[in-house]
Amino acid sequence: MKKSDLFEAPPNFLKILGSEGYDYDEENEIISMKFNLNSDFAHTLGTIIQGGFITAMLDASMGHVVTRKYNGDYNSATLSLNVQFLRAGEPGPFEAIGKINKLGRSIVFTSSELFQNDKLIATATASNMLIPLNE
Repeated sequence: MKKSDLFEAPPNFLKILGSEGYDYDEENEIISMKFNLNSDFAHTLGTIIQGGFITAMLDASMGHVVTRKYNGDYNSATLSLNVQFLRAGEPGPFEAIGKINKLGRSIVFTSSELFQNDKLIATATASNMLIPLNE
């Protein structure tokens, strides 16, 4: 994989999750990723987004903030992930805000918050292993 691939074309899983792009705040090392999930991602007669998809949005924001921090020279692999579900998410738009909490030599600690209609839906923390990418 080339580092340019990470920025020019989003991975297919992001397309499937209804990704609508992201904004990266380099100074504060924060990424905001937008998603729009329809009822195909929901249970309970299509009204509640399944927890695995909630987790995927949180995890994506934490992985992408690491990739952006290192300008695509490194990707990350999630080593551990802890999710707290605070309320049900419904089909529609979401915003996942990921940030870097601490950098080590080969491990990065991250966190994310997932919002829908300005309400906090879920939070997560993770430890991520840095993976160098070659051109």
